[in-house]
Amino acid sequence: MEDLRRMAREAGAFEARVIEAATVAVAPWVRWKCQYGCPGYGQSLCCPPHSPRPEETAAVLRCYRHGVLLLAEQSWLVRYLVGQLEQAAFKAGFYKAFGLGAGPCGLCEKCTLTGPCRRPAEARPAMEACGIDVFQTVRNNGLELPVAREPGQPCARVGLVLVE
Repeated sequence: MEDLRRMAREAGAFEARVIEAATVAVAPWVRWKCQYGCPGYGQSLCCPPHSPRPEETAAVLRCYRHGVLLLAEQSWLVRYLVGQLEQAAFKAGFYKAFGLGAGPCGLCEKCTLTGPCRRPAEARPAMEACGIDVFQTVRNNGLELPVAREPGQPCARVGLVLVE
């Protein structure tokens, strides 16, 4: 696990921590923030209402003991890092490794929505799309996530790779 944390840092995350999966906070209100406020809502198979519901997420989290929580400056970088770490963890024998990104998918110009995903090996839902309270999860692990108060103000994006 320490190798995964180090890999995330070396590849561009400004913070990466091995965490207990039990510290990941899930709440039903989180998806409302997607539905009422995010222009990506309903535009991708990785976003609500297509993404896993909070109760599914909570059940899946109980199947894991650890994860690597990572912070980076851009959503695309988080999605890239999550994919790389998930793959590396799988190859290292963590066959249940699964990554959760940040923000809308963005892999395709327009999502199929009515058919299967064109890039299923790369596409992963965002933590928040699955009902994960990202701010509380970060706090539960000894970090703070400042709020961007103005459009364009830099802020951290957060991803998670679950590992058994």
